[in-house]
Amino acid sequence: MTQFDEEFGKRAEDLRKVAADMSREFRKVAADLHEQMQVFADDLRRRARGDAPFDQSAIEKIRALAQLRDEGILTDEEFQAQKQRLLDQV
Repeated sequence: MTQFDEEFGKRAEDLRKVAADMSREFRKVAADLHEQMQVFADDLRRRARGDAPFDQSAIEKIRALAQLRDEGILTDEEFQAQKQRLLDQV
């Protein structure tokens, strides 16, 4: 194997790792956007029924929980449970 082949292989592997990392980050962003869309869709449904809109503090709490989940402090199951608890209170 030539030095060129070795360097090419190394760079290709580095690019695969970067692409995998970016893919994971994009999936996180997509999941967060989906969760936020669900919260806002629920808010619109409540408003359409004439109910009071979501308390902004509940939304902020959910965002804070999502950040804790993204940082690995909460599991996804813990996040979902806490998010549902907050939504049930509104």
